[in-house]
Amino acid sequence: MGKGATLTPNQKVVVWARGKLGHKIGRGKCWDLGEEALKQAGASTSNDLGPVADDTDYVWGDPISDLSQIEPGDILQIRDHLITTKIKIEYLFKDGSTIVEKDERTAQRGHHTAIVNGKLDANGGVKTLEQHVRPKGDVVQDMYLYTRDVPEVVTKTVGQHKHPRTKQSERVNITKSVTITVTGTIWPYHPKAK
Repeated sequence: MGKGATLTPNQKVVVWARGKLGHKIGRGKCWDLGEEALKQAGASTSNDLGPVADDTDYVWGDPISDLSQIEPGDILQIRDHLITTKIKIEYLFKDGSTIVEKDERTAQRGHHTAIVNGKLDANGGVKTLEQHVRPKGDVVQDMYLYTRDVPEVVTKTVGQHKHPRTKQSERVNITKSVTITVTGTIWPYHPKAK
């Protein structure tokens, strides 16, 4: 920014929220972060745009019709969002023996608000600023949010692993498959000047 340049409401939202990383805003709820960031930016808040109740899908500004158009400082209202990551690792030994490990992880946001902290990437993921989420709970955190399914990604490498029969470490071919599925709804909003 040049000298004397004026920040847009989006820029004010994201600069203020980044400055609060590691701090608890208000009661530590996700809504508190979005509400205070917009207030600090001089933009209309969910209270201005109403209605606001414990289970309301809040309105945070002007609706964005295409999620791919989000930019830093936009606000996401999230409902029943579930990210399921399935990981399968296969170790193939020279004698044809295999070991297969499977893992499944989930990240859930039932009724949630987040601030966009980057552009949507090729995998449909975006950096966000959030509070009232794992791992740190009720303080502002840097997060990453998938907005859509990611097709299976398969990587092949060579490494070492203990043979299931001999228990000796051997050179193995490793095939890792990762699949991400996303369900739920995300409503993006662009901050609206008062």
